[in-house]
Amino acid sequence: MHNDSVYGEPGLYVTPKVRCLVYKKRISDDLYLMLCGVEHCLPDYYFHTTDRPGYHLHVIMQGKGRLSVNGKETDLHFGQMFMTKPGEETWYKADSDDPWVYCWMAFDGNIAQKCVEEAGFVKGVNVLDCHVDTRQFYSIVSKVLDQAELTPSNVYSRTGHLLEFISTAVHSNYESEKHIRKARQYPPDDYVTYAADFIRGNYATAKIGDVAKFVGLHRSYLTNLFKAKMGVSPQEYLMQCKLNQARKLLDETDNPIQEISRQIGYDNPLTFSKTFKSFYGVSPREYRQQQRGKEA
Repeated sequence: MHNDSVYGEPGLYVTPKVRCLVYKKRISDDLYLMLCGVEHCLPDYYFHTTDRPGYHLHVIMQGKGRLSVNGKETDLHFGQMFMTKPGEETWYKADSDDPWVYCWMAFDGNIAQKCVEEAGFVKGVNVLDCHVDTRQFYSIVSKVLDQAELTPSNVYSRTGHLLEFISTAVHSNYESEKHIRKARQYPPDDYVTYAADFIRGNYATAKIGDVAKFVGLHRSYLTNLFKAKMGVSPQEYLMQCKLNQARKLLDETDNPIQEISRQIGYDNPLTFSKTFKSFYGVSPREYRQQQRGKEA
């Protein structure tokens, strides 16, 4: 049997014919596999469908082609994914000179549309770049095709592989959004605002490395921006948030000092007491006594 290489690399091949299995037995109405396959298309191979049931996710592993959805045509190539959805008139055609190879899974169910949207195929979107290795999709489909025998265990296994296939598509969308966030440029003050909000919301557990990771900046660069706008470093601002909360707990509760120390993120009550005293001039115990004395 003749094999053609996929991905331009040795060691991973698909046969130059369709490998496709149809599955009618399902274990849930929420999400179920309808069919899946791998197709090494001949030049100009053409497929047309109107209102095909289910969601059909194709991953292009090699070559090029063209997709039309409700009259809108798009040229596609290796490293992209395309989705056909119920209610759409669709045709797709392999390129004449460099026909594509793709794998696909078709699925449906009560939560299928939600899964599709989480993968980035929201209304009006049928094509996305793949931000994970396309071989991951091929490997999943191959595992399903190798479980052709209709046994109870294989039905469950194929459902698991469908979830893995969708999960990989969702992860690709996440990676895409991460690239967009990384490329987006915000005004410096916005980064400081986001950092300060994160610190106030997570003062008990946050470390400055966590803050820098959250806003997507190098720690030293964030520190410079933060000091310029806030007058203190992120570390100093974090300490202020901790101690302000400690003072509030000392004022409004009868919690032991040790418990308050833990609540604001200090494992060692002695360290908390020393830090509090260096900032307010009195220990936590003395501060509470003074405040209660004012109320008396």
